[in-house]
Amino acid sequence: MSLLKSIDAAFLRVPAGGIFGLSVAGVAMVGIVDFLVGYEISVSLFYLVPVAIAAWYGGPRDGITLAGLACVSWYAADVVSGHPYSHPAIPVWNAAVRFGFFAVVAGLVSVYHDALRRQRQLLRTDPLTGLANRRAFGDALAHDLALARRRGSALSLAYLDLDDFKAVNDTAGHAEGDRVLRTVGEVLGRSFREADTVARLGGDEFAFLLPDTGPEGAAQVAGKLAGELRQAFIAGQWPVDCSIGVVTFPHARVSMADALAAADRAMYEAKRGGKGMVVSRVIDSETDPP
Repeated sequence: MSLLKSIDAAFLRVPAGGIFGLSVAGVAMVGIVDFLVGYEISVSLFYLVPVAIAAWYGGPRDGITLAGLACVSWYAADVVSGHPYSHPAIPVWNAAVRFGFFAVVAGLVSVYHDALRRQRQLLRTDPLTGLANRRAFGDALAHDLALARRRGSALSLAYLDLDDFKAVNDTAGHAEGDRVLRTVGEVLGRSFREADTVARLGGDEFAFLLPDTGPEGAAQVAGKLAGELRQAFIAGQWPVDCSIGVVTFPHARVSMADALAAADRAMYEAKRGGKGMVVSRVIDSETDPP
């Protein structure tokens, strides 16, 4: 399994269009082998490897295109080998049958890949808000911390908790509470860069990651976000607000658990300060006080 993951990771690093070129080269190599071994030994099965690779990484169009190229390659090798047939239409028929088989395999591989990708996406997405879930956020935090350490760059992390959200569920019902959460998700979803990670951790608790962002930038983002959320709450006539705790690690010299704990402390400090507040902290190392 680790070998397959390594191969997959290697293919994912290939630039767009490179996979198709490698697949074409694979078909050509199998075609050469097909010609060298002669018509008595069939190597048709090996054409499926580049066809499947093209379909997996490039989609059904690339897969079917490679299926056609594989059949042309087989047909050329068969004709050059001088294999006698009782009727000249037989090799054409055989090539057509092979194309159908390769095309079906390419289609099935592409469908399976899309289903797997959707399933993985669902496992990493909060179904109510469409944001990343806790699992996806944890993976992103581990990745961003490691990257920040390697680059020596800053990383900011924030926890956001809704104030008095329970009152909405108790007085207006959980359906109205879900509307509040979806609205928060919409505001968060349009307020960040592509490089940032925004997640719903559960209940009325959210979090966001800001790579390459220092304390001033993080505080500015959090303050602007709090204002946009407050406007959305007023528009929806919801008696809620939000408390945000922001922590910045200038050199990311902190463990993942300590980073999360620091953000959690900052958020609760904001709540104790009267709710509807943004509290920012800078932690330069694991030995810094919270």
